[in-house]
Amino acid sequence: MNRNWCNQWILPACQGWFFFFNRTSFALAQTSSIFLNMIKGYDIIVCCLPFRRGVPILRFPMFKRKQKIPEVPSYSRLAAIYDYVMRHVDYVHWSDYIESLFVRHDAVPPRILDLACGTGSLALELRRRAYGVAGVDGCEQMLVKAREKAKRQGYDILFFHKDLLDLCGLEQYEGVLCLYDSINYLMSLQDVERAFDEIHQVVAPGGIFIFDICTETNSLRYFRDMTDRDKGDGFSYERRSYYNSGIQYNEFKIEFSDIGEVVQEVHQQRIYPLAEITQILESSAFEVEAAYDGFGTTAPTEQSDRVHFVLRA
Repeated sequence: MNRNWCNQWILPACQGWFFFFNRTSFALAQTSSIFLNMIKGYDIIVCCLPFRRGVPILRFPMFKRKQKIPEVPSYSRLAAIYDYVMRHVDYVHWSDYIESLFVRHDAVPPRILDLACGTGSLALELRRRAYGVAGVDGCEQMLVKAREKAKRQGYDILFFHKDLLDLCGLEQYEGVLCLYDSINYLMSLQDVERAFDEIHQVVAPGGIFIFDICTETNSLRYFRDMTDRDKGDGFSYERRSYYNSGIQYNEFKIEFSDIGEVVQEVHQQRIYPLAEITQILESSAFEVEAAYDGFGTTAPTEQSDRVHFVLRA
């Protein structure tokens, strides 16, 4: 529409009216109360101020309602930047600790299955130490990164797309790991119990299974009303963390500037009391050999940040 024609004939007749537009409908209102009631339902609002001769009529620019950021499945887009976000994690130290537990429990396995392996950082570190290693994860995008890293570093490692609740078809391994809060992603005790049953099927008789959990102390110390912002090459992210009623939340807003994409991921972890995990283990097919505070060898308490469990099949 010609702007001069609009200014001369249309806008003077519409003084004080609010116009509402979206893809499927149109509405207008003259009072602010109606405006406030209607504003949430439309994408573009134009306010026509009273016209004064010689003054441009469009002194109040139109504005677009903020669009909702699409939510995508956990790790589906975080996978692309996961290694950057988690660059503070010392996988060498973690591998040292796991090896010390192998020795302590007289169970050094020739082959290891790394459950919930993510982008394969721990699996690759163990492979460098001459273990036979395979990885499993429930997110294909994370496994794509794991395979890329293994190929780049010259290692032939099998990575399987499997869920902890369905490990059918995997062979048995002398050592099985499930680390970095992975059990906490199971949101019910029933799922934890089922996962232990599934995992028992992939541990060779007499083999060792090591897993960890993060505790309420960990959540309250590191994830209570915390906001973290950072950026890298072609991306930026904001992570908001909070803890409520036994659930740890991590909400990621990720922007990929090179492709013009903004997404949101919401991650949830159930924080289980030690007594609940211990009770499930006592009724499982595993023999509980030990539980350790953090990365040490003393008994855990409810004040522990992290607890490692060592089980025997």
